Amino acid sequence: MLFVFMGCATYGTRTEQMRLFFTQGKYDDALKKLEKTRSSRSRVLYLMEKGLILHYSGKYEGSNKAFEEAEILSEELYTKSISKEAGAFITSDNILPYPGEKFERSLIHYYRAMNYIFLNLPDSALVECRKVTLLLQKYSDEAEGKATSYSDDAFMQYLAGTLFQWRGELNDAFISYRKAENAFEKYEKEYGVPMPLSLKNELLRLSKILDFSEEYEYYKNKYGMDYIESDNEERNGELILIHENGEAPIKNAVEIVFPILKSDNLDSKTNVQEYSGQLRSRANQRYSEPELEYLLRVSIPQYVSKRPEIVYMKVNISGVEKKTELMEDVEAIAFKNFSEGEPIIMLKTIVRGITKYLAFKTAKKKQGEIAGTLVNIFNIATESADTRSWLTLPNKINVLRLSLPPGKYDLRLSFYNKNNQQVESNVIKDLEIRERGFTFINYRTFK
Repeated sequence: MLFVFMGCATYGTRTEQMRLFFTQGKYDDALKKLEKTRSSRSRVLYLMEKGLILHYSGKYEGSNKAFEEAEILSEELYTKSISKEAGAFITSDNILPYPGEKFERSLIHYYRAMNYIFLNLPDSALVECRKVTLLLQKYSDEAEGKATSYSDDAFMQYLAGTLFQWRGELNDAFISYRKAENAFEKYEKEYGVPMPLSLKNELLRLSKILDFSEEYEYYKNKYGMDYIESDNEERNGELILIHENGEAPIKNAVEIVFPILKSDNLDSKTNVQEYSGQLRSRANQRYSEPELEYLLRVSIPQYVSKRPEIVYMKVNISGVEKKTELMEDVEAIAFKNFSEGEPIIMLKTIVRGITKYLAFKTAKKKQGEIAGTLVNIFNIATESADTRSWLTLPNKINVLRLSLPPGKYDLRLSFYNKNNQQVESNVIKDLEIRERGFTFINYRTFK
């Protein structure tokens, strides 16, 4: 019974206390709780959670060490082992090492870049930009000709452009911004994330600075706006304020019952994959007891929304107020990504359930009631949905970008809900904006 109970526990329930400490800013306690969830099959997930907790606790070198190991290991696991796939067919996907979702692997580079920025290692941050650009190109190549929504990451392309721009590599910045533009056009269609005004502005600004007159006219006509240089712009610094909002959606396990009928006459010669399609149409339907041979119970993962109350942030600097723009809807990406893979998950789960049932039936017939019961107990204990996902990630990522004269500023942050009511506020004091420099801040809220 303990074996069955342990098999039914989801990743979300096992990490509940860790996540509570994390949202409270008790990072050492969160790390201690995280250690208790550690396993060889979920090492990438453990390293991603650890890296993010260390990032927020200001331990940037330790964070990057964890993220580097996660990056290397996830790349190794991306092409799954055939032998372990075969094992998962019989038991559960939980026996497979977790390689990380595509968007999770991309966001590793975001946090590594931010770590390097805070360690004052801008060239290393640029390395992360180049690495994520290569990773996103790989996703794009893999998705060619396939109906895959996540084949690029608009936020990461925008961030890469910003970091290239920061280091004076304006041609590379312009290329990344153009890639971001293409990705945001897809984001709007797939996730409802519109093209940010700041991206339009940077495309115009860089095409003007680089003397790309044809591109400048193209963007000017496309977006119906012109780039107007502000006073003393050459001396101004850039503030890049990244608002990481809420918590990532969580996966729960959902049980579905498929009735196997006496008239099905299942045996070892049955084409299990063909039969699984027939069985799927009976999900949770009721039949009379004389018709029933067996009730096949399977467990599948299902995302549960964790939309935060806070929707956007306004920043007031010296009487000038500006609103953040949505750049990355992590929850929308996770839901869409999962929905695209759900038919395969369902098929594998049903086929696995039928295979287990046939093993139970054979054991009962050849070796008696006790043997059949033992096989059935094994089947129940090993049937658990794979509910693993990176849970310390934010739900959404918003960005505010401002050009400011050099000096020290107090940033007054106000947070609003969907009804435009203020629900929280804070002040960041004495923020220094350096001449022709870039100042990066990432600020996390959980409400």
